[in-house]
Order: sequence, then structure tokens, then C-alpha cells
Amino acid sequence: MRFLLSRCALPSVVLLVFAAALAAQAQPHLVADLNRRRVPAYLPSQLSRGVEHGGVLYFSGQDPQHGRELWRSDGTAEGTYVLADLCPGRCDGGGHALGFFAGSLYFLGNDSEHGTEIWRTDGTVGGEELLADLCPGTCGTEPKSWVEWRGEIWFLIVASGSPVLWTSDGTGQNTRPVATCDDLGLSCFDDNTSAGLLGPDPSGQGLLLWVFTSDHPNVALFRTDGTAAGTVLLHGFADLFQTVVEASGPLYFLDGLDLWTSDGTPAGTRFVRSFDDPEQGDLFSVKVVDGIFYAIFSNGDWLRSDGTAEGTIKLAQLDFNFYSGPQVARIGDTVFAVTANGVWRTGGTPETTVRFEGPLGNIESVIERPDRLFVMARGDGARFVWTLDGTGEARRIHLAGPPPPDGEIAGLQKGVLISRGFRDLWRIDGARIERAHDFQPENGGSGPIDQIVFRGRLLFVSFGGADAKLFSSDGTAAGTTAINAEPLYDYNVGFDYWPYSYSLTRAGKRVFLRSGSILWATDGSRAGTGPIYPSLAHPRLFLGAPMGFVRGRFLFGGNPLGTVRCDPGDNEPWASDGTSGGTNRVLNLNPFFEPDDDPQCEIVKLSSSPGPGVLLGQVVLFAADDLLHGRELFATDGTKVGTRRVADLNPNLQSNPYFHPDSPELGPEQVGVGSDPSDLVRAGTHVFFVADDGRTGRELWITNGTHRGTRRVVDLAPGPAGSTPHHLVAVGDVVYFFAAHGAGDALYKSDGTQRGTVRVSDLAGASEARSLEVVVGKLFFVAYRPETGTELWVSEGSAETTREVTDLRPGPRGSQPQNLKVVGSRVIFAADDGTSGLEPWISDGTAEGTHRWGDVAPGRAASTPGPFSLANGQILFGADDGEHGRELWAVPVGDLPN
Repeated sequence: MRFLLSRCALPSVVLLVFAAALAAQAQPHLVADLNRRRVPAYLPSQLSRGVEHGGVLYFSGQDPQHGRELWRSDGTAEGTYVLADLCPGRCDGGGHALGFFAGSLYFLGNDSEHGTEIWRTDGTVGGEELLADLCPGTCGTEPKSWVEWRGEIWFLIVASGSPVLWTSDGTGQNTRPVATCDDLGLSCFDDNTSAGLLGPDPSGQGLLLWVFTSDHPNVALFRTDGTAAGTVLLHGFADLFQTVVEASGPLYFLDGLDLWTSDGTPAGTRFVRSFDDPEQGDLFSVKVVDGIFYAIFSNGDWLRSDGTAEGTIKLAQLDFNFYSGPQVARIGDTVFAVTANGVWRTGGTPETTVRFEGPLGNIESVIERPDRLFVMARGDGARFVWTLDGTGEARRIHLAGPPPPDGEIAGLQKGVLISRGFRDLWRIDGARIERAHDFQPENGGSGPIDQIVFRGRLLFVSFGGADAKLFSSDGTAAGTTAINAEPLYDYNVGFDYWPYSYSLTRAGKRVFLRSGSILWATDGSRAGTGPIYPSLAHPRLFLGAPMGFVRGRFLFGGNPLGTVRCDPGDNEPWASDGTSGGTNRVLNLNPFFEPDDDPQCEIVKLSSSPGPGVLLGQVVLFAADDLLHGRELFATDGTKVGTRRVADLNPNLQSNPYFHPDSPELGPEQVGVGSDPSDLVRAGTHVFFVADDGRTGRELWITNGTHRGTRRVVDLAPGPAGSTPHHLVAVGDVVYFFAAHGAGDALYKSDGTQRGTVRVSDLAGASEARSLEVVVGKLFFVAYRPETGTELWVSEGSAETTREVTDLRPGPRGSQPQNLKVVGSRVIFAADDGTSGLEPWISDGTAEGTHRWGDVAPGRAASTPGPFSLANGQILFGADDGEHGRELWAVPVGDLPN
């Protein structure tokens, strides 16, 4: 095939070649493969909530490179991959499939710009688009009860606590609300679980809708066409209910243990018979097959009903234990009861009902295929899979490796997909067993996530084998070594939460490391690295945030875990000089408690939840909640007598919900609301922060650490809502920040006076502004516009110089820049241009000076690089190339594109 290029296309080709040449200058290299073993991690794939279409299962899956996103699998290795990475990086886009409509798959996802909303995809990578922003901004919506009727999609959305019926023809402009409960003449409870759609009613005149109502009875079943006139009551329930709907045929439902049936009309809704037999026990499994209702009760009774009292009969007495989870299933025209102790088959009468297979184990899932059943069962502490072909032959499927401790199963066109624990995905089609994907590859990577530069070297946590360790690196393999003698692994946290249970903070001449609930300290050497065991009954500490560093002591929010069951919130100010004897609680700012229903606890201590903080002179300023005044601004020099409340900015009171009347330590009837100080940033001799005084909403404040020297700077948005300043960054004595302006954000700067607080730029209506980084003469940040999505922006401190740098990913999706790090006069970051996945980029603030400087995971795969650190003349960062797992990578600063 010949390709012809027009003259107008040549400049684009030249630019692409030029960009590729620039990218070739920077060649990130693997520093060291510190871990060649599999790393256990909690990465469940939600197969059971997936949607199968055309031999492909669409489901929400998770791996270390992408977080939780929308996946697809046809059961082969090459056909199993991430279909839509809505939130590039380790954040979760969700990816919960809703269903197919008009050739597109609709799913729930969160791209970090719109909240959770409905998306659709044409089934190709990058072929996703937002259906509509049903809740503008980041609030998001989660539709319930996805139903197709009369050529449209119908669903419920809970808005302001009340369910609203919506419909869509698959286009954003025709996605609209149809009716509220009031519009339909219904008195719905304001609750997220107050209503649900069951599907089209058997008469074809409307949709089946159940609601919790404030009328009597509390639960009612309606048929509705979306209008008040077309909404009719079918049944009001006196007890808990269960409904069973088949694609065609009558509706069956249970009012308590009374069986009813309906053709979708009030006249055709009638009582069949009662199952109110104390000996039958609870209802375990129900299913409608070709218009016939089947039910299994806890006493072993297997019943069928054709919708008449005389046609409701007992088929067999099944043998199973209470926890075995029996289920009714079908193969073609034959109906089965699958139990832990055997499988029964019926022709519809007691005489044609026979047991033909022995014990399978406790039943968890049964998948029906045209010629067989696939049964996921559990026994002897392991899960396994059986296949039954309906002739009496059952075969247990053996997967490679140890039996999975957990897993799910879902149907494909010619078989099933099985997740073996949280690790890998297998396809079984009856005769063939094939691994489709490994979410935790054998070479799982060491996983440097949190890292810090200390004394010219990079310190980071990594799995250098079976245990987590603290490593030091100069950017070379020979210069990368573990510096702790004993593993960091905290058995109180567990591998499932790796690597998010570790954080590094520099304080003076040491780095403090939180390893789950253990506090470590290091001076960068092996001899100077070790855990800190305070003189407490339980040697584990530290559930909280760093507060600051003052007078040679590291301040943090700590919680002794000796009584963590009873005191999970007793988080108070602690201080440490890096030694066991020098680590202690400063004071108990919130000494109060609340009663607990647990007889082993009786009371639960409340927490002041201090931090984070900032150093100003000889004190650290931080936010904390002493209950009496609410969460307010405090100052401490690291001692009890030197800890004080700076100001009670919000003097409003609220009723106190705590303390049992018989408590020996009664609390006050009212306690403070609190101004909730946040975003503390030091600029010169003052600290800027954001707080709500109860009158003007959240606005910008400033303090010199004294009550008299604490004041509101300006009221940018008069009224109780406030402008909510965020992402404050100091440049000398001035702070830059974002605050609400119109429907979006604006960039402001302030010198701490009302006159000196000005709007730099309205950002052309952009919103979700964040990640301010300061370069000499420039500010880099990230912001969202509907036309271009989330992209990199730059400002030189004026409206004229504030602009989007370039649209790296043309169109509304955006490249999602993240992990911004200043290097000289430029900024490096990770971004997804839509073709190379999430990879490293660099920018000088111009489109021409913005380049990708590596493709660590070639092609569309994402290496998810970052965070980035500058040490020993190199950029050091974690990344996953798809071969070595997540490891430490480097590139010399001199090799970056100019």
C-alpha cells in the first residue's frame, strides 16, 4: 500500500521526527533490579460485575501501573489489556461496566476532573468519551439499575438524597432527567438505597420500579412510563421482599415468604401461595427458568411453581449444610440444583428429579454456558472449579500453582474467566485451560514510591527480596544498597497495603520513616538506621501526619497501638529526637472520650488529630481539635508548657454528641465548631493558611504566631460559601494560590494585605487547578478546561503570561500531568499523550520546549514514572517497564532534551 503526504502534512512529520530526535537524547536507564520476586499486593479484579459481549468480558481490573481501570479480555494473553485508563498513574479510574447499547459499552469512571460519571467506549484503546457530566464539577454520580427500554437507556441517580429517573439515547445532548419521585406521585425516602429499577415489565407498558416510601407499606412495587399518569402500584410489601425477573414471561416476587406473580398490570398481580413454613427456614436461592419459579430453602426443600397454587410443588429434599450456598442453574432445557453435597437434575416433577453427582464443596458461583455449568466452590481452605456437562459427569479443574485463597468467575461466550486469587486470570472452555493475564508478574519490582534526597543521595523504600528495606542510592547499581539491618515490614499493616504504608520526612540531621505503625530514624548510614521503640506497653507507634521540626525534635501525630482496638482515634502530638528515650507524647490535647458498645472497650478516646504543621521561629504552627473549641490553630515548641492555642477563629458552638450520661467525666453540653485551618505555608516572617471563621466561609488568613497577629487577609467571595483558596506556594514574602472564581478557578497572589492581594489570571475559565511549582520567574501548574482536558500551564505573574503550555493530548481527555518537579529553569513531569502511555516529559513553558524524554514502557503501555528527585546530577524516579516490575530508574540531567 502506498501512502501519499500532502505539502501541508510535511511540517507535522518534520516536527514528529524532530521530537523523536530530541527524545532520543534522553535515555532513562534501569539503576538496579532490586527485586526479581513476585510482590504480593491487593489487586482484585471484579469479574462478577463485568459485562460479556461478543466473546469479550469487560470488567474493572487493577495492576500496579494503572490502578483500577476498565479492562477487557477474550481469554487470551494478547486479548487481555487495559481498555480505558481514565486516571493515568496509580490513581483509580474505576471502570465498572454498565452494559452495551447501540454498539458501545457504557461504564462508570472517574478521570479526576468530573467525579464518577457515565462514559462510553467503542471498544478500542483511547476510544472512550464522557457521555455527560450529570453532576458538574468533581461531585460525580453513580447511576443505579441500568435498563434498556423502548430504544433508550434508563437509570436512576440519587440527587440530594432522592432518586431521579433518567434516560438517554446514547448522546450527551439527549441524556436528561425524566422524573423525580414527586413527579411520579411517590413519597420516596431520601436515601441512596431508596429505589431501584428491575427492568421492563412483562406487559411492555413500562418499567418496574420499587421504592422505599414514607407511606404505608414502606416498600412498594410500581410500573412506570416516567409520568405520574403512567405510574401504577402493583404491590405494597408488608415484609422484606425479593424479586425475580426473566427477560420474558411473568414477574415473580416474594413478600416475606409469600409468593406473588405479575404480568405488569394491577389486575394481573396476584398471590400464589405462602411458604410460611417454620420447618422450611430461610430462602437460599431463587431463579426463573422459562416462566417457572424455582426456590431452595435452608431445610433442603427444592420447590417449583408455575404461578398457581396447585402448580407449586416440592421437587426434592436436598442434602447440604447451612453455609454451602446452593444455587439453581440450567443447561439448555434442564434445571439443576447445585449444592455442596451433590447436584440434582429435574425434568419438572418429583419423579424426574434425580441426584447424579457427589460433593463439590461450598458453592460460591455458578456460571451457565449452553452445554455445561462452571462451578466455583470452596473446601479445605481453598477455592476450586468444577465443570458439569449435564450427563452426570463432573470434572475438577486444576490450575497451576497453589489453590487460590480468593477469586471470582465470569462467563465468556465459550467458557469462563477465573481470577486465581488477586494474582492472575485464567480461561477455561471445558477442554482447554489457559492463563490469560498475570496482574502480579513473577518479576514484581521493588516498588520505590516514596523517596527523599538526603545528603546528596536518594533514600527510598523498596522490596529487595522478601522484605521491605530502606535503600540509599547515588544513581548507580554499585552505589545502591540497603541501609537497615532488619526488615521494615510491619505485621500490623501487612503486604496487602504495600507500598502505601511507608512515608519519609526529613527533620534536621535525620530522616524519619513511617513503616505502617512503626517509626524509624536514619542519618543515612547503616549504623544510624533503626526503629524507635518508645517506652510504652506496646512497641509500635505513629498513626498520623508529620507536624514539623523544632529544637532538634521531630513532631508528629502519634497513637500508641497497645490498645488500638479501643483507642483507634487517640492521635495526639508526639516528639522525637531520633532515639527511643527521646520519643514521647507532648500532651493530650483532646482528653475526652465517647462510650462504645464493645464490652471489651467501654470507652473510645477522642483524638486531636494534629498536623501537618510549619516551622515559624522557635515554634511549629499546626491545626488540631481539642473538642472544646473545635479544630483551630495551635503552636508548640515541642513541650507541654510550650503548646498553646493561637486563636479561636470560629467561636460558634454546636451540641456535643459525646459522653454517656453515666460517664464519670461528663463533657460540656456544647463544643466549638472550629475554623479548620489548612494549607499552612510560611512566607517570610508569617504563615499563610486557609480557615473558616463561620461568617465569611473559607478564605485566606495570615499569622505571626500570636493571637493579635492572626487575621483574615481578604474576603475574596463575600458570603458564607467562601472562595476556598488552595495549593498555596510561597515565593519570598508573597504567596500564590488558586481560589474559586465564577464557575472555575483563578490564580491569585498576596503579600498578606488586602490591597496586596490581587487576581493574576482568571485562567480562561479553567478549573481543578493544582500542583503549583516555582521556577525562577515562572510558575508551572496543572488545570482543566473542557476543550483540552487537564494540561500543563505556565505563568510569569501576569494575566498576559498565564497560559496553557500545549495540548499534549489533543481533545477533551487531556494528558493529566502529574509529579511535577523543578529542574533548573524547567519542570519535569509525567503525562499521557494518548499514544505512549504515562511517561516522563520536560517543559520550559513553551510548546516548542516541551518534549517526552523517554518511553520506559514502550508503546501504549504506561511506565507510571515518579516521583522525580534530583541527586548526584541525575533524575531518579520509580517506573515500570513491564519487564522488571517497578524499579529505580535514572537519567543524567545533561541528557535531558534542551
